[in-house]
Amino acid sequence: MSSTDDLLTMAKLRVRKISSDVLDEDIRQHIDFVLADLERIGVHPSWLKKPDALIKEAVLVYCKANYAKTVDDKLTNSYNIILSKIKGRLKYSKVRVNDE
Repeated sequence: MSSTDDLLTMAKLRVRKISSDVLDEDIRQHIDFVLADLERIGVHPSWLKKPDALIKEAVLVYCKANYAKTVDDKLTNSYNIILSKIKGRLKYSKVRVNDE
C-alpha cells in the first residue's frame, strides 16, 4: 500500500467516511493538494513518500477542514499553523534519513 493510500484511509476516518465510493477521489484531491503545498514550501519529496506524524496531521486537518459543505475556519487556521511549523524545521528541506 502506498503512502497516499495510507493517507486516504486515515483521511476517510478523520472525515467519518468509511465506505469506498466516488467521493474517495474528492478526498484524494485534497491529499494531493496538501502534498503539493508541502512541496511548494520546500519539503523534500522523500518526506512526502514516507510522511511523519506532523505531515500526516497536515493532510488530515486540511481534509477535515475542507470536506464539509462549508470550510471550517478554525481547522484552516490549524492547517496554516502546521505548515508554518513544517516550514520552520530545516530537516524537512533535506532528504529523509530512514530512522527519522
